[in-house]
Order: sequence, then structure tokens, then C-alpha cells
Amino acid sequence: MNPTGQIYHPHQIRFKADDLLSTKSATKVLLCSPEYFDVVDRKNIHMSPSERPVNKALAIRQWEQLRDHYRHLMQTGFLEEVEVIPGIKGLEDMVFCANQCLPWITHNGRKKLVMSNMNHKSRQREVGYFKQFFQDKGYEILYLPPDLTFEGMGDAIPHPEKNLLWGGYGFRTSLNAYTYIAKELEVAVIPLKLVHSSFYHLDTCFLPIDPETVLLTEEAFDPQSLKAIAAIFQEVIAIPAAEAGTYFSLNAHCIPGLNEQNRVCIIQENSRHTIEILQKHGYRIITTDTGEFMKSGGSVFCMKMMYF
Repeated sequence: MNPTGQIYHPHQIRFKADDLLSTKSATKVLLCSPEYFDVVDRKNIHMSPSERPVNKALAIRQWEQLRDHYRHLMQTGFLEEVEVIPGIKGLEDMVFCANQCLPWITHNGRKKLVMSNMNHKSRQREVGYFKQFFQDKGYEILYLPPDLTFEGMGDAIPHPEKNLLWGGYGFRTSLNAYTYIAKELEVAVIPLKLVHSSFYHLDTCFLPIDPETVLLTEEAFDPQSLKAIAAIFQEVIAIPAAEAGTYFSLNAHCIPGLNEQNRVCIIQENSRHTIEILQKHGYRIITTDTGEFMKSGGSVFCMKMMYF
């Protein structure tokens, strides 16, 4: 059995991860420079521009440190490429470049890109700049119907090494968007309903670290979504909402490397419990400080886009 091309709700899951087609892992990283980053309004519960203004000089230093981590990983063979798209004046959220699209490679090797329909009007202009980047990389560009919202890899997270996407919905992305995505990308999709306002994107509360293991915050999901997760992953590890919500510990970026002995994860510093679990699962930890960006509701995972 090779489930593909449609969405699977909890009562429809009759397969295991081993039944899924294997897929290639993304090995390239795209970042967006932060010179125009700011918090100017309140798009999520973490944002409070009057109470927590951004220190822009510090934000740039934090972003540069993250960029340098990625460059080092490229130099040491973990990544194939690290590129930077320039920020655009007036697009203060563009630095969170996990959101504007979803790059994918189908099981027969076709590179496709689903463009996001951003939930907030102030972010919709970001999308076109990413379209051009990926067009130049040879991606086939796909568009969702205009009445469906979708926020890229903020909500659509690949299952490691398998032709499966986990699709968060409830705050920023429409459930029906995944019917289109499953068909066009020839991928199985399991939708997960988000129910806690602190975890408005799936990438804030759900971190697969290998094909069998996922870290998550249980409070972020409805009971049926937790049931679906448990049906596929052999090991489901709960991370306290206090840590995931305060330090964005599940908004980390785990890179598998060539084998279990050289896994690496970039994660917000002070994420003690999450770091301990990752180390027990063979990950080398790179801590970084994304505190200024956390004022806008995002950390490491939000600040990069993986592509093929």
C-alpha cells in the first residue's frame, strides 16, 4: 500500500509510516535578510509592539548568527546550499520565510511549489518575491483557489523520509487547502487541528525528529489529531506548553545528517527539556538566540525555508 494524493483523517488511517513511499530530504536553506523586520501590529498572541518593541540592531545580530550557523553546516557537509533573499521595505514579517510557499519534490522527481495565500493582508505581498526565486530554480508554480488560506511550511510539515505531509489548520490555513495540495504534490496529507492560540502554526508545536519519533505540545491539538499522530509515529514525546510557548523550543530545525551519529539541531537557547530529549535521540545541539524574533511569534524554523 502506498497512500498518496489525498488527505487522511484519523478514522481513515489504515497505514503505517513503513507503507509510505520514501522521499528525498531537502538539503538547501533559504533565508530572508532582516533589515526591515519589526513588530508593528498584533497578528498572534505573542506580538505586542507597544509593550515589547524590537531592538533592531540586536535582531540583525541574532539573524546573522543564525545565518552563520547555516553557513557552517553547509561547509561541513550537512547542507548543500544556503541562500539569502533580500528583505523588502514595508514587509516587516518577510524574514519569516517558512510561510510564503511550500517547495516539494514528487516521488518521480518533479520540483513543485505551492504558493501561499497568506491569512493577513499585510503579508500577502511577500509571496511574489519567493515565487521569482523558485521559478529561477526550475520549480513548477502552483496556486491555491483564492478562497483558501495557506501559510506554507508554517503549517505543512514533512514526515521525515516519507511521502507524507502533516497539515496544521484552524488559525492560518484552511482545512480544504490540503485536498488541493495532496493532489497536486502527489502526497498523502494528514490534517491536524490546532486549538490553542499560542500555537497558531503547526511549526510551533510539532517537531518530527526521525521517521518514528515526534515531539509535540499536546494542548495545541484536538483529541482526534493526537489520535492521528499516535497512529503513525511509534514514539510521541510531550513537551510542556510552558517551554514550547515561552522558548519556541519546538520551532527548532532538526537536520538528519548522513546517519544517526551526525544529526544536528538548531534550537532557541534555554529550551532545556527539549534539548535533553534531542540529545538522547542522537542530536548534536546548536543553541542560538532568536529573542527579538520571538516577539513576533517565531524562532529558528520560521526563519528559514528548506528546499530541493
